[in-house]
Amino acid sequence: MGCWGIKSYDNDDAHEALDRGFERVHGDVYDDLMDDKNPLTLEQVQTRLASAETLAAALDLFLDEAGSKREQWDDLDRLGYAGIVVRHAELGVPIPPDVLAAAIQFLEAEDMDWDADATTRGLRRSKELEMLRRAGSG
Repeated sequence: MGCWGIKSYDNDDAHEALDRGFERVHGDVYDDLMDDKNPLTLEQVQTRLASAETLAAALDLFLDEAGSKREQWDDLDRLGYAGIVVRHAELGVPIPPDVLAAAIQFLEAEDMDWDADATTRGLRRSKELEMLRRAGSG
């Protein structure tokens, strides 16, 4: 399936778009921070560099892969999109209302079998939806 954890961005599609989005916006700075010799964790690097620009770049790159016709997306495509948005919301990036609404819709309609415990994923999904709804009301 390409999913390895319980977070919406713990899947291949979201992870790749996030990585490429940060690289597109920050170039060599991102590459240097992601170098194995750098003591910063992925969390610390993304916290430092996340912005509206990295969100836009990651979503743009994602759309290049998934296609712009959302009605043709499968469950993994919808999850990948939502995962990119969730990750940026976690990092405190303001999310445009239309992007936020789509991510919420995709998470609410999620109907996937996860390798991880379904209860644990359900709790995480509820947490993500709550966070996104708060981001939209603030």
